[in-house]
Amino acid sequence: MRRFVMVLLVGVVCVMINSTFGQTAKQPSADAKSLTSNQALMRDKLVQMNHVLEGLTLNKFDQVAESAKVLGMISRATSWHVSDPKPRYKLLSKNFQEVTTDLERHAKERNTDAATLDLVRLNVTCTQCHQFMRENPAGSE
Repeated sequence: MRRFVMVLLVGVVCVMINSTFGQTAKQPSADAKSLTSNQALMRDKLVQMNHVLEGLTLNKFDQVAESAKVLGMISRATSWHVSDPKPRYKLLSKNFQEVTTDLERHAKERNTDAATLDLVRLNVTCTQCHQFMRENPAGSE
């Protein structure tokens, strides 16, 4: 009887913890509500980059390919948010889109090494583009 009560108590605690964290995760934060559409797209890119990393580490190549495809779509959508893109931005954006295509292909080929290098290339391109955008804010020149 004592064991039954203990197992029941542990089960109730687990359900309570799960429901508490589940509700918290579903509610958008105040920060998420105040994001611009471009900021929301950047957050989505970050989520997809994490899916790529997870997929590579767990050999989930379908997940990697799907995230690569979504990253390419987000990149193309984000380009519409830059009213007067400078040549450097255009180059970085084009590079990012080409690497997402490479990543999708390498994931379909189940080529872990090439896909991992593609992820590194994506990270470098993201960092370069964000640095460029910080140093050259919209409307400058």
